[in-house]
Amino acid sequence: MARFRHTVTLAPVPRRWFESCVAALYDLADGTDVEEARLRLPDGRPLPGLVLAEGRHLRPGARYRPVNGRRGHEEPDPDQCLTVLTWDRRGETALEVATLDDAPDRPLRLVCALGLTSAARPREAWLRATLRSGGGKRAKYLEGFGRLRLDLGRWWPQAAGHARRPSRAPLNGTLTHALARVTVTVVPHPAPDGGWRVTVRARVSGRSFARPLVPVATAVLGRRARRAFAEALDRAAASWNAQVPALAGTDAERWCAELTDALLSQ
Repeated sequence: MARFRHTVTLAPVPRRWFESCVAALYDLADGTDVEEARLRLPDGRPLPGLVLAEGRHLRPGARYRPVNGRRGHEEPDPDQCLTVLTWDRRGETALEVATLDDAPDRPLRLVCALGLTSAARPREAWLRATLRSGGGKRAKYLEGFGRLRLDLGRWWPQAAGHARRPSRAPLNGTLTHALARVTVTVVPHPAPDGGWRVTVRARVSGRSFARPLVPVATAVLGRRARRAFAEALDRAAASWNAQVPALAGTDAERWCAELTDALLSQ
């Protein structure tokens, strides 16, 4: 088993700003309408590149597909699909995105599901991803499953130093492959300047015939792997700190308007 740990400092995201952006996204989605499978924004402008292929708009089972220009301007792409699993502003909202790479020798299907509990006061967010292959006996070595869970109700109190159990990780996840399993936990603490001191821990364990290889690889490449782990997190933190403060300084309505313009420009 290999263990990694690194701490970075991140610019904070105000909780009220985050919640106002979530509410604005729900307002935007709830305000859209459907006209002959085409989506229209609340102001009446058509949303290009996406059509309602099945079901009722924003109801469980509704399926949306992008328009595939390669197959014709009005034909939905059969290899990509967005499905509404649940849509409840007070309860849980969950969406599923499926993508198929139908290569003849090694077809791959990626399915990602994203969920949020309570739009008015977000309490939990989660992500699940599954990669499957139909490529024969060795397909399992291309497959994998990942999950990520964020306890939003715990994150901000813990980041401010107000949590009762500050060592408990509000963000955790796992990535499972035929040969390895990676477990990640993320714990925030307050930084002196008002930012977040975020500690990321990762644990890698081998599976199947790769189980005895992980200790050997750790002994040989451990220092280099830990340095690469720390450098990757430092780069991610630098990118976060370069973009998040300006973004968080934008009010939710303006942010939503900019998002709408970006969607229309596609």
